[in-house]
Amino acid sequence: MTRIYILTMLVLLVTVTGCKEADIGPTSTCMFTNFPVHSKAGVYQAILDKYVKKGLPGISALVRDEEGTWIGYTGKSDIDRNIPFLPCHPSKSASITKFMVGTLTFMLQEQGLLNIDDPISKYVDSKIISKVANADKVTIRNCMQHTTGFYDLITDSEFCLAVLNNPNKNWEAEELLKFVYGKDPNFPPNEGVEYSNTNTIFVGMCLDKVLGYPHGQALREMIWNPLGMTNTYYQGREKLPNITAQGYYDLYNNNTIVNVSNLITGSGNGYGGVYSTTEDLMKFMDAVYFNNTIISPEGLEEMMDFIPEDEKNDLGVGMMRKFKNFTSNTGVGHSGRDLGYSADLFAFPSANNRLMIFFVNYGTDGDTSLRQVFWDFEEELVLTVTQ
Repeated sequence: MTRIYILTMLVLLVTVTGCKEADIGPTSTCMFTNFPVHSKAGVYQAILDKYVKKGLPGISALVRDEEGTWIGYTGKSDIDRNIPFLPCHPSKSASITKFMVGTLTFMLQEQGLLNIDDPISKYVDSKIISKVANADKVTIRNCMQHTTGFYDLITDSEFCLAVLNNPNKNWEAEELLKFVYGKDPNFPPNEGVEYSNTNTIFVGMCLDKVLGYPHGQALREMIWNPLGMTNTYYQGREKLPNITAQGYYDLYNNNTIVNVSNLITGSGNGYGGVYSTTEDLMKFMDAVYFNNTIISPEGLEEMMDFIPEDEKNDLGVGMMRKFKNFTSNTGVGHSGRDLGYSADLFAFPSANNRLMIFFVNYGTDGDTSLRQVFWDFEEELVLTVTQ
């Protein structure tokens, strides 16, 4: 879930308890088979080790280039239990969920079940549409490309407080939208572009209506199972395994990281919640981007209709193009940021379509001392992969 804003009220959290059993218990070790040796293994591994020494809890990463595939890891998936962060430990991909939901949307379009230019009001109850400014004027495409102007749920202080008060709650879409009701839009539809997690809540609701069952079930039956993505799960809709990595954050901004794995920020509603591994995300990227086995080349081209958002990012229709602030070898795919987790999934078209995937079990969008450390890690890895 990109751009989650960790509000100052988080310092109110002293002890979080809840009657619901935690989604993520202590992390167990898992079995991992090493890939063949890569000539740049030492270079890539040194980058990972460097930034864990600077404070990031754990990193799992994958790079694929002309020579082959390298997979590396360092740090801890569970600090308290001293469990290494192995590539077989599922970690939260956060907003990479949007890429998967977008892909599912194009799959359904190619089956003739919807059109991304359909108004969302065709599928979402009119009582909900009437409570969200301009919701009667936007399409599924607008939502997927963030041209709606919708107020972003994740910026709402009442929502953040609700997460603290209900740390293990599995949210339903309409419960989340109540924090958006009556809020002013940022701009009229099609008159700007600004990333908003609210958009993909509506996409998920549209898919649920078209399918007649939850879109999470379709992600599993139409994408994950056919592609052999055996370590991918949808929090809030499925049970997470005991090998799931813990997530951490400097909650009090005092250079002490805290386990925030079970502060659930609305997982399972289109904008976040998918847990996965680098190898599973490689399988997904192969199917969507490299091989066009689950959507057509024309569908991928439509997803990659990028428009500028800011100096860093361009937004497509369920995808993003990133890193233009420091390289001409921009990546296409999606990033993910949540309270205790970060992830990237990008191919680099102008660098021989090299592939970079990583998970970091630390929340990096909040303003803590480790945010710059993460940005430095991401930039150094991108530049090394694409050089």
